[in-house]
Amino acid sequence: MEVIEQPATIPSLEEFQRSHHILEALIALLPPNTRKELVKLLQTLSEGNVSQELSESMRRRALEIISGICKPNSAQEQIPAETAPREHQKRLGERRQRDRRGQPVNSGKPWTTQQEQVLRKLAEQNTPIRRIALRLGRTSTAVQTKAREINLPLNPLKMSSS
Repeated sequence: MEVIEQPATIPSLEEFQRSHHILEALIALLPPNTRKELVKLLQTLSEGNVSQELSESMRRRALEIISGICKPNSAQEQIPAETAPREHQKRLGERRQRDRRGQPVNSGKPWTTQQEQVLRKLAEQNTPIRRIALRLGRTSTAVQTKAREINLPLNPLKMSSS
């Protein structure tokens, strides 16, 4: 009985494009010097002008580079030292933006007696409305409204935080 080998299926254009996008994303994660090395390896391998032994060595190195990207903790190792502080600052900025956009802790909740006492005390000390709001986990508008409800004068000139 004779075994007939099936010809390898030719990948579709869609599969090539998907592979291309994946490879681009992986390469973008590399530090510049490693990125250059990988691109050169891939170009040389695609030309096919090297010996079988050298070709195998280049394939192994390319695989090492790609494997290094795919390891769970490799992200920290792959970030160049000069970009690490910038990334940290970016994350801090994003966290601050989330903090600003988020609802105050006590938003929509009824005022407690203790919160009213803190409001009175801070208003007597001429504390800015925004600072009172942050301390109580309320919006500035909520603080002003509550102060009006309990006939507590707030200094209208003290609206900004300092």
